Amino acid sequence: MKNKFFITGGLGYIGTVFAREALKRGCDVALYDSLIYEQNYNQIIKEVELEREEGSSLQTIIGDTRNTDLLEKSIKAFKPDYILHMGELSSVYACNHNPRYTEDINYNASRGVLVICEKLGIPVIYNSSSSLYGNQKDLKLMTEKDSLPEPTDNYCKYKLKMEEYIKERIAANPGFKIIVFRPATVCGPAPRMRLELLPNHFTYCAIAKGVLRISELNAYRAAIDIRDLVNGYFKVIEKNSWKQLLYNIGSYNLSKMQFGTGIQDVISCKIAPMHDIGDLRNLQIDCSAFNAEFDFKPSLSYKESINDVAEWINKNLLEIEKTNYAGLINMSLDSWLKII
Repeated sequence: MKNKFFITGGLGYIGTVFAREALKRGCDVALYDSLIYEQNYNQIIKEVELEREEGSSLQTIIGDTRNTDLLEKSIKAFKPDYILHMGELSSVYACNHNPRYTEDINYNASRGVLVICEKLGIPVIYNSSSSLYGNQKDLKLMTEKDSLPEPTDNYCKYKLKMEEYIKERIAANPGFKIIVFRPATVCGPAPRMRLELLPNHFTYCAIAKGVLRISELNAYRAAIDIRDLVNGYFKVIEKNSWKQLLYNIGSYNLSKMQFGTGIQDVISCKIAPMHDIGDLRNLQIDCSAFNAEFDFKPSLSYKESINDVAEWINKNLLEIEKTNYAGLINMSLDSWLKII
């Protein structure tokens, strides 16, 4: 029996890769998205459907998660087996720049999505973030059971509030089926590309500028290729049960310097250390709980991700710059230009 997936934020970075894989597997997919980043809709759909299996179907609904009437009507009509809730602002820069909007979308509207899912009895996959681990001084491998620091930005603030809300709903209704991921920084190519994610950002700068401007060289991040992340979701869906609510998911932990030198192995460029204080995150994550329970082994190396992103950038470089990065960054153009 084929699955049916309803994805909020479905025309975004992760949603489009999941949709492409689901269609390839012969599943039916509905993408619900407000197109707030002015993505190239026609091009995205063309790429999402590139390897669509005969018998699968794709539909799109242009809508906002705050429009609960349209959202609930769309979900009821589609009758999904799973809802992937990806329809949130997903950039620290954007969330800090728009605090009220962030609360409205990432907290108020997200709760509304879950209310509908709980009422209709539909299982949910929800992305929180490994950024919740913040700035770890001793660089221990952080597990899902470790205590979290106080959030220092609006993105993490509302991710944490959503985790707390979900725990409350599970306590009130243990039958509500939901799994929460804390993904590593995601990288790699997608039908709806994002250039501002650290590995993709560094790859773009190496190609377009010939130099990587890196602050906090010794700060660590976890990362995972977007295709491995999506395969992780399918591991959950195939098993259709899980032992805990929260899971870290990632592939490797590297310092920002290692991210930079890894790119130098692929693209000729210089590294320029910056002495201003940039992003304060400094963390490594332990993903052994998810890997063991779901027999999950990420398959794509950092070098493979960079090669694929570099191929995409080289193919699209003129168009990227001609259109001022339209639809490719989840942040303001001014903020983006300051970090490249």
